[in-house]
Amino acid sequence: MQEWPLIVFTLLVQASVGATVMLSLFLFFGKNALTRVELRRYVLPVLLFAVIAAALGLTASTLHLGYPLNAFNALRHAESSWLSREIIFASLYLAAVGFAALLALFWRRISLLLLLLASVLGIIDVYCMGAIYVHAFVATWMHCNTWVMFFGTLITLGATMGLWGIAACVRMGEKIRRPVATWALIALVAATLIRLLEQMSYFSYLADSRQNLAVTFPHQPLEAFASLHTTYLTAWIVLIAGIVLQSQFLRARGSKAVLTLGCVAVVVAEIILRVVFFSIN
Repeated sequence: MQEWPLIVFTLLVQASVGATVMLSLFLFFGKNALTRVELRRYVLPVLLFAVIAAALGLTASTLHLGYPLNAFNALRHAESSWLSREIIFASLYLAAVGFAALLALFWRRISLLLLLLASVLGIIDVYCMGAIYVHAFVATWMHCNTWVMFFGTLITLGATMGLWGIAACVRMGEKIRRPVATWALIALVAATLIRLLEQMSYFSYLADSRQNLAVTFPHQPLEAFASLHTTYLTAWIVLIAGIVLQSQFLRARGSKAVLTLGCVAVVVAEIILRVVFFSIN
């Protein structure tokens, strides 16, 4: 496996964008329910996570380049290259969310407008990220499943970070805690159901590819993917178990151990799914 930099990059950036989108929605719908101090106490840890995750992800992406010092050259073909667009929008996203974090950290200001801008830039970046693989002439990637998986990870990890932020904010009142947790869990369940339903189309496409598609990649991605079928199913089971554990947070207030276990299970499942995605040789 030589794709660890890409696994780290895609997962961290998608988790970062998901956390930023979650924060934007939280501020948009719940800003007036909290005092300024409470708002900053909840937003700041998640916002700092988003910045650090995006920065680490971008740093990891350079390790996949043969000559990391030439990474700047990757920006020169935005009109024709999805890779260039991905790097440009990732950089713009990091700049926007980083500036929002600086405002919150040093000037104690939470800017909804800046977080919304960062969310839009991040979503565009994840779309570009998926387009790179959809157009890579690798059978297991040339399907809308790639976009569904990437955006599914964005929602899943973003909602997980939102729930973790609620647990960390010990002084958050029940009036705001329960609605936020409920909507985060609804997003988790909806994203997972869509991803599971889409799997039927994806596996049908893979079955047709074995018979009709001329795979030009020098390796055999279909066979490699088939050999990891059990691992793939295990990841889905772990993901669903993690969501079930997270849902207990609504019933048993204060059960942070169960919530933490659920969050860890979701993250582990996403890592396994991403390893399978990049295991094409």
